[in-house]
Amino acid sequence: MTRIKFELPADDLGRATAFYRDVFGWSSQRLPFEYALVDTTGDPVDPADADGGISPRTEFVQGPVLIIEVESIDEVAPRVVEAGGALLNAKERVGDFGFSQYVKDSEGTVLCLWENIGQG
Repeated sequence: MTRIKFELPADDLGRATAFYRDVFGWSSQRLPFEYALVDTTGDPVDPADADGGISPRTEFVQGPVLIIEVESIDEVAPRVVEAGGALLNAKERVGDFGFSQYVKDSEGTVLCLWENIGQG
């Protein structure tokens, strides 16, 4: 089973979080690094169950990115390549939250694989 979340790019995290708060009523929580988790219901953000995040614009995050939660990136990443996709970076630890790895699907769409700490 997988769960889908999202990541939005921003040039200014403060400006972006204010935009989504003011327009849609989303709540956000800044992390100790350049990233903000969001809750689209406006409830306080639960880092273990956030709906998505706002990230600095990067080489991989140029437009909205779907984050696909998987049990094990190490198991899924090779299947991405076998199915005609590509790995864009190595699996990276994200603080005490989990691991991420950016990939492209068979059509060139950038996705982010996410593995919570304590899984896989």
